[in-house]
Amino acid sequence: MQTMAEIGLPSTFTSGGLASMVASTQACRFEVAEFFVSWQGVLTVAYTGFPDALLELKSQVADFYPGLVKEFPGSKWPKTSIACLRDNKRLSREDLEKLRDICSKENSYLTSTTPLVEVNQLSIVLFANCCLEQTLCQTDVSLALPASTAGPNSEHCASVRAVLDEFRRENLDNYYFNASKDGNRTAHYRGFKAGVTLVHFLTSIPRALARFRERVERELPNMYDWFADRTLHITVRAIL
Repeated sequence: MQTMAEIGLPSTFTSGGLASMVASTQACRFEVAEFFVSWQGVLTVAYTGFPDALLELKSQVADFYPGLVKEFPGSKWPKTSIACLRDNKRLSREDLEKLRDICSKENSYLTSTTPLVEVNQLSIVLFANCCLEQTLCQTDVSLALPASTAGPNSEHCASVRAVLDEFRRENLDNYYFNASKDGNRTAHYRGFKAGVTLVHFLTSIPRALARFRERVERELPNMYDWFADRTLHITVRAIL
């Protein structure tokens, strides 16, 4: 695969600018929180929050590119999207309850087998679809060592926790409106769309994911399309 420099994108995305800011960012890690059903029924692995080093990087990127689009809500809290509803599928209230049960039963196995995700590298990706299964070029940038072992700050953790708490059992009646919305189906993720994003690709796939997939397919057969393991990632910031 070509790098961004080889394809002719501006040096602010490669040797300087964004790549330079990434290279100056301290390596860090995410703490795994839980399986989470996001808006439009997207299945995710959620994390407790962005480490301070990555929050600072996000601020630097926004300052360096004043014309950058406003950050999307979905990247303000860290997650790995693992599956989307198939085209023309919609969650029922009963479906959402089933997913809540599956997540509750699988969360302890997830956090016990994959408590942390080490982040030693970020990738600047020119993609051809939103799930990154089709990419045009990629520049990988190593983060600065030694790695930080600090968790996310308490204020940020609280804001992320507020998002995740919307999926608590006692809140499902209200949350169902957002979980059942149209959009973000297979065509959205796998149809052609070009852009640039800054991500961390998972270097190992959580063991709990296979068991989670199996339970979802058993309880909700043929509802979900699962993203390829090789493309699973945490979005730090959309760029273009």
